[in-house]
Amino acid sequence: MVSPNVNRILEQAQALTDAERKELRDLLAQRAVKNEELTKQQQVRQSLVQRGLVELDPPKGKDAQRDRLWQPIPIQGKPLSQTIIEERQ
Repeated sequence: MVSPNVNRILEQAQALTDAERKELRDLLAQRAVKNEELTKQQQVRQSLVQRGLVELDPPKGKDAQRDRLWQPIPIQGKPLSQTIIEERQ
């Protein structure tokens, strides 16, 4: 079953001239090639986005505001990361 958006696009494509249809085909082919050239990491990320497991867009609403307002907690002494490195040695 074809989605309503695809049906609408097909109807509009039928109104194009031959030259415009060729241009559209070329653009779609270029896009398909670009998708094939994705790195393994990009392919995995795209797959996760398609499955709804991760979001492509940044968080919205309260989460975004909270992230913008985030400030690190100041601590005394050497950085915590340095303490962790020393303890692992």
